[in-house]
Amino acid sequence: MHVVARARLFLASHRWAYWAIVAAFAAFVALVTHAQFAALDEARAQWDNTQQVLVADIDLNPGDPLELSSIELPLVAVPSSAVAALPDGAQLRQRVAAGEVLVATDLTQVPGPAARAAPGAVVVGLTDPLSRDVSVGLAVQVSADGIVLARDATVVEVVDDVVFVAVGEQEAPAVAAAAHAGLASLLYLP
Repeated sequence: MHVVARARLFLASHRWAYWAIVAAFAAFVALVTHAQFAALDEARAQWDNTQQVLVADIDLNPGDPLELSSIELPLVAVPSSAVAALPDGAQLRQRVAAGEVLVATDLTQVPGPAARAAPGAVVVGLTDPLSRDVSVGLAVQVSADGIVLARDATVVEVVDDVVFVAVGEQEAPAVAAAAHAGLASLLYLP
């Protein structure tokens, strides 16, 4: 006899087994439903707790005056290093889009060109007579005599004909020497 037929015959002659299976299935569905409702209540509770954060009113670039608003957001939507108040002398280290929550890495209190460099980077000023329309935040490479001295450099400030680039600590001495000799050139990346 086929297994399904035997099971049906067994369940027909033993009603208690049929109801035991139905009760077990109902208990399983009730347990899963309860767990889902508990997870939903926990998620809803996370959206109830809020925190004040600073948000950019407009697109901001390093060096721009800070136009920020203080708003209240649910904790689950707040980055871990969100800023609630500006420290004295704070300025932007990098670009921030309108509506973006300000985080600690967006700000710096270091004066001068080094303010916009990433932590651990060194800023070197160089003059490249062929550099036109260089903007802050532009990713470049620095070369001299056909050798790439810094593969990952970023323009952090432009003052008249001097372009300040942030490079790695290991590459900084070679870039500075090439800049001092007037040999440093910027390579623009697509």
